[in-house]
Amino acid sequence: MPLQPAAYRQSLLAVMTPGRHSTVLFQRILRSKTGPTQLAAAWHGEPAITAASTHSLSTSAHSSYPSQPRNQRLGQDRITSDGRLITDPQNRVDTDVAQASVDPAAVGLKRPAGVPATAPVTDPITNSQLAGLVDFVTGCKRLLVLTGAGCSTESNIPDYRGPKGAYSTGFQPMTHQQFMATEERRARYWARSFAGWHEFAAVQPNRAHHALAEMQRMGWAQSIITQNVDRLHHKAGSRDIIELHGTTHRVICMSCQTITPREEFQRQLEAMNPEAAKAIKRMVEAEELLKKRRGPLHPSTEEEITRAAEEGNVIMQPDGEVDIPVRRPDGDVELKGAGEHFYFPACAECGGILKPNVVFFGDTIPKPRALSALSLAQSCDGLLVVGSSLQVYSAFRLAKAAKQAEASLTLLTAGWTRADDIADMKIECLAGEALSRLAKDPALLVPRSYEVAAA
Repeated sequence: MPLQPAAYRQSLLAVMTPGRHSTVLFQRILRSKTGPTQLAAAWHGEPAITAASTHSLSTSAHSSYPSQPRNQRLGQDRITSDGRLITDPQNRVDTDVAQASVDPAAVGLKRPAGVPATAPVTDPITNSQLAGLVDFVTGCKRLLVLTGAGCSTESNIPDYRGPKGAYSTGFQPMTHQQFMATEERRARYWARSFAGWHEFAAVQPNRAHHALAEMQRMGWAQSIITQNVDRLHHKAGSRDIIELHGTTHRVICMSCQTITPREEFQRQLEAMNPEAAKAIKRMVEAEELLKKRRGPLHPSTEEEITRAAEEGNVIMQPDGEVDIPVRRPDGDVELKGAGEHFYFPACAECGGILKPNVVFFGDTIPKPRALSALSLAQSCDGLLVVGSSLQVYSAFRLAKAAKQAEASLTLLTAGWTRADDIADMKIECLAGEALSRLAKDPALLVPRSYEVAAA
């Protein structure tokens, strides 16, 4: 049945800004007869990435896991931002309490130029910390790397539990049970994913991804296990990758298990929803135009908001609210009320339900994949965790397994992690900065095979 434009005029595109919560009428774009200049305001940020929960083994078992207070982290050696090694538990408590109570901006910490707002604000890695990281990597013969959302924040993809993460805005991912329950739920999911896919698919790897790929190429890192669904490790050239929670770049039939590339599936959605496709195209054009404009990306003061609105960088609402869409963790944008008016195909092979090939909340990791990841953790002699809080058990169990196999555990993550108490070393800084310096260290510029032969 051909899709009527009127059906979409009931849809709402909800967007969030830090400190503001506004709603953009999606029909503004659909009814617009203007070009991208006037539409630039409707797409000031980047569409969201909600990895509809790609990083959980089970909602009931793990999504409610309480955040451990920072001042309860005891029993580990910790390298602080200024290079000091703290071993006394009381000292660690005092340090953590102080860190937890101070806003990074209040103590003069600034985000480096070129680093997006999705990345955390941290101290830069010190020379002593880098030296410890080099010693750790060169001391391992079978180094395994486990990456989480913090590895991709420098690619302008938000994490989940950080200060500006998806959960901080009240985001609630769709569960596996909700997706499978009704066609309306699936329509809602695919409408959001359709609107955000062009942005998500265009995201490029950052320094962290490239550095890990180089470390693999030189023989200093073996396999990579990632909790992320963005495929940025693949784009950077890494190999031997286990996508623990799957990937949004593939669509799977829940009946016959047929895999379809997401690009092909996106074309099917475009054909079935021509009016939405046209609207998204105009939004993309507006976004490209906006990137060429000058002015604050996220205006905060009344003067900045007024000036940005006058220049056409944002759309100011009558009540003073500003429409600046932002990204969530797996490529979606919020389309309220769109479920009844968005069409999507069934499996061409068997007519089954098509779902992103990711592990939703309430779903379980396929057993062969889980066993392969566990085997790598049990056989490595060093585990480097990059950008993960290890909050979900599917990732934390790998850190536990590595430690039980007497491997060294190093955490390269800004903020608290579930493995703080069992880690041998922890460094809190930007993953891209630390790993790019690590990969360029003279000790790692010699391929490991040559280094072993020389020894």
